[in-house]
Amino acid sequence: MATPRVTAEVDQCLASYRFWERRFLASPDDAEARENFERAVAALCHATGARCGREAAEAAQSSSHSLAIEKGDTA
Repeated sequence: MATPRVTAEVDQCLASYRFWERRFLASPDDAEARENFERAVAALCHATGARCGREAAEAAQSSSHSLAIEKGDTA
């Protein structure tokens, strides 16, 4: 089972990934959004051990969901 510190890091990386993903998709020509999205992808991949952003986001999401179920927080 993941430690609270690791779980918090993955959750923070996932939140950053989602934020910058939305910004980048809304403005694909925005160089700052692209750079920050790429940085968020790299951080999430590092935190989850996945090879691409989509896989990392799925892994982080399923990990967070599994931990919520273990705690009894399914809402």
